[in-house]
Amino acid sequence: MNNDKKIESLRFLLAAASQIYGEKKLLQMLNTQGAPQHEHIELLVNDPGLRFTHLTMALKESDDFISQLENRLTELCNIADSLEIGKPENIRKWLSDDCRPCIVEHIIQGYEDVYHIMIELDNRLMWPGWPLIGKLHDPIE
Repeated sequence: MNNDKKIESLRFLLAAASQIYGEKKLLQMLNTQGAPQHEHIELLVNDPGLRFTHLTMALKESDDFISQLENRLTELCNIADSLEIGKPENIRKWLSDDCRPCIVEHIIQGYEDVYHIMIELDNRLMWPGWPLIGKLHDPIE
């Protein structure tokens, strides 16, 4: 991966993680995992010493993140089962692993299983005709 793509990917991931934890807490989590120390995420993302593994390890060590991930994956499996889409049985295998932090590795390696379900949900639920309905009540806007 070239440096520009790496920085763009890290910026996206750190922004998402900051929304979950807040910048200060996230920086502490990353520093615990050996990431370079900076006062702000924007400075950190441009540091060539920052690695994806710093973020991966920080998330694997977070009980809050793991619990949220398990809950959301369970709900995703329930929906996928009901709609008969995707391969929720693969995700259920990840959830049955005794190693709770390993779920982060499972989802990184097998993200296409989650992605396929999410795309199918989007296709079924997010109909492109919805904005047209909103325009019908006041077509001038």
